[in-house]
Amino acid sequence: MSQTVVGGQGAPAERLALGGRTASQGMFGGIALVLGIVGLAVANSYPGAEVYLNAVAQISLGLSLIVFGMALAMAYIRVISDTEPHNGGGTVMGTTADMFLGGAVVIMGVLALVHIVPQILIPAAAIVVGVGLLLNSAASVRAATLETEVAGGRTLGRRAHEELVFATASVRAVAGVAVAVLGILGLTTSANAMLLTLAAAIVAGAAMLLASTSLSGRFVRTVVPHTA
Repeated sequence: MSQTVVGGQGAPAERLALGGRTASQGMFGGIALVLGIVGLAVANSYPGAEVYLNAVAQISLGLSLIVFGMALAMAYIRVISDTEPHNGGGTVMGTTADMFLGGAVVIMGVLALVHIVPQILIPAAAIVVGVGLLLNSAASVRAATLETEVAGGRTLGRRAHEELVFATASVRAVAGVAVAVLGILGLTTSANAMLLTLAAAIVAGAAMLLASTSLSGRFVRTVVPHTA
């Protein structure tokens, strides 16, 4: 099966179909997942520790959003440079919303880490993470659709990548709604705010980990082997 190449860097088309997902996104998501679980486990034994674990988990989720935004923007730029060499990068600015949201989450996480109104900043960060998950799930679907339009054909490998994008995008969208709701509940019920946001970190971290290239790419290589 031949491999279609798009973009000035000679990157495979599947890289865009993967919607900008990277192993780094999965790594940061995994860190947030572990910190969320540990925080819930030690909440009763070590009061106050959940604030630090929560803040670091939100920082990891913010970094994951930034990585996703950067990877997706670069994927769009490669396609634009191939199809419209004289077009600048302004048309992909909408895909970098994840980077701005991720930066906001990192800033709120750092402020919470130094005990600046963590009861408000951490739930607010969780809400922003939920919004970011919703946005990047939609961007992933759009990227997969664009890749198909540019490639001009739907091989078995490309269809498999599209199914992966749609499946993981759906999971991220549902996770985004759940995380945003948990963040809102954390803002309204301060007594359990840290526990709710730790649960939100687990949900968001799991969604980002499952969407990472390391897992989805392994599946595609198993189902659709790449041959010259």
